[in-house]
Amino acid sequence: MTGHAFQILLTDADALAVLETMRSNLKESGTVAFEIRNPRIDWAREWSERTRLLRLSTGEQFLERLEIIGQNGEFISFQTSYRWSDGRPRPSNDAHMTLTTSSTLRFPSREHVEDLIARSGLVVRDVFGDWNAGPFEAARSREIIFVAGHSSP
Repeated sequence: MTGHAFQILLTDADALAVLETMRSNLKESGTVAFEIRNPRIDWAREWSERTRLLRLSTGEQFLERLEIIGQNGEFISFQTSYRWSDGRPRPSNDAHMTLTTSSTLRFPSREHVEDLIARSGLVVRDVFGDWNAGPFEAARSREIIFVAGHSSP
């Protein structure tokens, strides 16, 4: 599971259901790995009013703007807008079409995710701070990579 997908699981019940499904479909010697963003990083501040120009391989370019719309405990809600600015016609005949999505992500602690993994019947084999298997440093690592499997490989 990549792309920080675990963070869209907003309740313990949803997270446990996914982890239990992983466990039931995992071979006895298998491994599952997924990541979350480190909740000790101030993501709301880092993402606040972020705007960047993106260019597709087709030459189209658009502005991506991320706006924080709420923060409550371990949850951050935001809107991401994509505005095409290259003047090319779109299906809507709007050369400057804007698409907007709204999302909420959960930023659980390492300890909480480890508890969920244990409750699902899996065991944590490793925890890394990046996908190159670097050590997790709570104050500095941007990600927390969990590697889990059955209790007896």
